[in-house]
Amino acid sequence: MELTQIEGFLRVAELGSITRAAETLCLTQPAVTQQIQALERELGAPLFDRTGRGMALTAAGETFLIAARRSLELLAEGRLQVQSLEAGEGGRLQIGAGVTTCIFRLPPVLRVFRERRPHVEVVVRTGRSREIAAQVQERRLDLGLVTSDIVHPDLHAERLFEEEIVLVTPPGGAEVERRLEAAPLILYPPGSGFREYLDRVFAEIGIPVRVIMETDSVEAIKGFVEVGLGMSFLPEAAVRDEVAAGRLAQAEATGLPRLRRSTSVLHRRDRHLSGAARGFLEVLREQFPAATPAA
Repeated sequence: MELTQIEGFLRVAELGSITRAAETLCLTQPAVTQQIQALERELGAPLFDRTGRGMALTAAGETFLIAARRSLELLAEGRLQVQSLEAGEGGRLQIGAGVTTCIFRLPPVLRVFRERRPHVEVVVRTGRSREIAAQVQERRLDLGLVTSDIVHPDLHAERLFEEEIVLVTPPGGAEVERRLEAAPLILYPPGSGFREYLDRVFAEIGIPVRVIMETDSVEAIKGFVEVGLGMSFLPEAAVRDEVAAGRLAQAEATGLPRLRRSTSVLHRRDRHLSGAARGFLEVLREQFPAATPAA
C-alpha cells in the first residue's frame, strides 16, 4: 500500500469522480484508476460502486476512509515533528561533561540555549573525559565536552577554549613552602583526565610530588585547602571567587612551567546532528569565540 494510492482514494472519495480527482492530482485518469484498483486488490474488497452519477463509497470504502484520513493526519503530524526536530525547536539533547565544566562553564551556555530553544529537553550527564567520549561513541550522548585529548577515528573534536591551571594554597600562601617536593597536595584521583595531565607534567620535569589526599569533588578540594590541609592545582575559573575573597591564595610553584588545559566538544563523525545539537554548538562557539576545529 503506497501513500499515493491512499491520497488518490481520498481525493476520489471527496470528489466522487476519478476524472476530477485526476485533474486535482495532476495525474491521468488511468493512473488514478490503477491506484484504486491496486488498493481494492490489496484489501480484498471493492471500495467504490461505479454509478452513473460517479463513484460512491461501498461499506468497505466507508470503513477504509476513516483509517485513510487518520493515516494521512499521522503522517502530517510526523512530518511536522521531524521538521521541528531539524529546526531545533523540540526533541531531546543529551550532553556529557566533567563536573568542573558543568559547574563553571555550562550554566551560561545552557541559559542562552534555553532562551533560544525553550522546547528542547536538555539532559546533562557528568563523568570523566574518557567516559564521556565512550558514551558519545556509543551514541548515548549527542555531544560531549572533554578536557583530555581524545583521538578516535569515529569522533570529531572541536577545541573550544584553554584555561590556566593554578596552584592554590591556604590564605597567607606566601608563607607556604612552594617546592612541590615538600608540598602536601590534594588532587583529583588517578584516572581522571585532569590528574593524568598533572602526572604527565610532573614526570616530564622530574619532580616527585607528595599527594596526601584525593577526591573528585572540586568543592571538597577547595574546602580542604582553605582550612590548611594542603595545596592543590585547580582550573583558574574554579577558584577565581575564593582567591578574590581571600579564602584561598594563588602561588607560583618552583620549577614548574605554566599549566594550561583545553576543553573540546566531541560528536560522532557519522552521526546526523539534530537541530538542537547544531543550535547548542552554535551557542558554544559564540560563548567561546576562539573555538577551532580539531582532528
